[in-house]
Amino acid sequence: MQPSPLPARSVVVLDDHDIVRFGLETLIASAPGLQLAGSAPSLALGLPLIAAARPDLVVCDLTLVDSKGLDTVRAVVAAQEGRPVLVVSMHDELLYGEQALALGAKGYLMKEGAHASILQAARQVLDGHLWISQPLNARLLKRLLVRGGGSGGDTGSEGLSPRELEVLELLRAGKTTKEIAFALDLSPRTVDIHRANIKRKLGLRSGTELLAYALTRT
Repeated sequence: MQPSPLPARSVVVLDDHDIVRFGLETLIASAPGLQLAGSAPSLALGLPLIAAARPDLVVCDLTLVDSKGLDTVRAVVAAQEGRPVLVVSMHDELLYGEQALALGAKGYLMKEGAHASILQAARQVLDGHLWISQPLNARLLKRLLVRGGGSGGDTGSEGLSPRELEVLELLRAGKTTKEIAFALDLSPRTVDIHRANIKRKLGLRSGTELLAYALTRT
C-alpha cells in the first residue's frame, strides 16, 4: 500500500505589480506540493487574508501599495505568527536582505531571475531553512567571524536599530536625506533624527564622518 501524499502547503502572495503577482501566482498554483491561498497588492488587503488563510508561507515584496521597506516585513512577519516569510524584491539584497532576516524573514530573493528559483526558495524556507544568495551569505559569514573575534570588518554598527541600519545603508548607496525620506516613506526631519542617533551611537562628530563611515561599511 502506497503512503498517501502529503497535503499541499499553502502560500499567500503580496505584490503590488499586477504582472509580477500574476506570475508568482501561476508558478505557485502549478507547482506540486504547493497551493495558492490568495494574493493581494497591499497590507490593507493582505493582512486580513493572512489572518483568515493562515498560510504556511507568505511571499511578499518590500514595496506594496500602502507600505514601503522594512515596515512591510515587520507587519507581515507579525501577521504570520512564526510561520515563514520569503521576501522577493527588486531592491538590492545587500541593502535590505540582512535587515529583513533580522526582522524575522526566512529568505530574501531578488526579482531578477526569481522565476528560476522561486519554487526552490519557497520549498527550502518551508522546510525550515534560510534562503539567501552567495554574496549575502558571504557578508553574513564575515560579520559572524568578526563578532567571534576574527580579523577585519566593523562591529560598531551592531547597536543600531533596524531603521538606523536602513538609513546607514542608503547613505552608503549615495542617497541624500530627501531621497532616503522618499525611499523609507519618512519625513526629512525624521531622517535627520535617525542620522543624529547614528552619529551619537557610533561616536561620530559630523555628517562628513558619518558619510565616510557609511562608505567604508561592508
